[in-house]
Amino acid sequence: MKQFLTISLSIILACFGVAKAQVTGTTSVHVKLVDILALAVNNTDVNINFNTASDYQNGVSVPMAGHLTVTSNQAYTLNVKAAGNLAGTGVNTDVLAPTILTVALPTTGNNTTLGAVPTTVAGLTTTNAALVTGASPGLLKLVDVNYSVPSSISATTALLGKKADTYTTTVTYTITQ
Repeated sequence: MKQFLTISLSIILACFGVAKAQVTGTTSVHVKLVDILALAVNNTDVNINFNTASDYQNGVSVPMAGHLTVTSNQAYTLNVKAAGNLAGTGVNTDVLAPTILTVALPTTGNNTTLGAVPTTVAGLTTTNAALVTGASPGLLKLVDVNYSVPSSISATTALLGKKADTYTTTVTYTITQ
């Protein structure tokens, strides 16, 4: 009888296998992306100084390394424009047209990672002009900017004959995706 029980138990275990407890559960993982777009202007004062006759003859250029910081999770366009004429201070009624200014993104330095060919805006106006279109997405990307008044303008009545003063306008950068 003992042998019969052992054989019967072996047959039952062979037919049904060893029972193991197992419980499963599932979950859905969602990754939600939102568009991010940020722009910061570093070094908010740009001084283009005409101190010598050579400056008026040759023009003046002011490179600003890391002047802008851009964050965008999508390709973006960077535009620039002036608020209006460059006005003098105090009782000085002379103005300089914003078109004397050239704003350029050099193809060197921090701008080698833009992922698109930057352009030069010669003759700044009050309308947005693209400095780069289709730039690669990036986080806290530094952008170099060159400001200048070229010799083709500095040696003309655009500057000659104007009172000695500091002329100011606001330059606005805009990024869009």
